[in-house]
Amino acid sequence: MALPIASIPVLTGEVARCFEDEAQKSYEQYLSSSDDEKKAAAQALEQGFAELRQILSSAHIEGR
Repeated sequence: MALPIASIPVLTGEVARCFEDEAQKSYEQYLSSSDDEKKAAAQALEQGFAELRQILSSAHIEGR
């Protein structure tokens, strides 16, 4: 028996425009940042992923 595929939610209207504007600002800020700022951002991102991996490693997720 097949299950129906749920629709994929998408942003529309003003919410979509706001999201796109913020994404563009962030991208432009990244492009204009110094190498030191880019390195710091990459380290912060890696630290966040390390914390996430730690949390997931101790989670009791059923079905895996």
